[in-house]
Amino acid sequence: MSAATGPLPHRFKACPADGIRAEFGVCRGDPIHHIQDLILGDTFLPKRDARWLAVTTDDADHETFTLAMAANAPHAQLVTLAEMIFMSITGQRIDVYAAVCNGQLYFVSETGFRTSVEYILIDIQRREDAVVPAILPKDDPVTLPMTRSHAPQTANRTLRLIG
Repeated sequence: MSAATGPLPHRFKACPADGIRAEFGVCRGDPIHHIQDLILGDTFLPKRDARWLAVTTDDADHETFTLAMAANAPHAQLVTLAEMIFMSITGQRIDVYAAVCNGQLYFVSETGFRTSVEYILIDIQRREDAVVPAILPKDDPVTLPMTRSHAPQTANRTLRLIG
């Protein structure tokens, strides 16, 4: 590392959350789609075909991660919603970030989950200040309060908060 280039980005692995399912617990057998599907004490198992993608972050607090979608496409930003701790049945601890990009939940970790190993969620800390924009369909009219009487009463809103 040189002073001209700055610090190197920290490398992580990200897996779409639907590549992991609850093996035992409240959401047993269901793939994970939302942060609400993660219940303390539940046991999770990665699917055999789960894809682990390379992501990076320059942020010391790991609030965002950068995912290279394709060579000719802009990088996607994953926004962290929660920090989690998983423990394997063999005693291995894995710190995981639940992050979202374009409405899809990802598990982000320094090491990926191993296939055929069950992991128990032992801690989850939500980040209440996480704000994630999402694009709504164009045909979803939203009534907005207007101060002028001549202003239109409906508009197409393109962003809303999720997470």
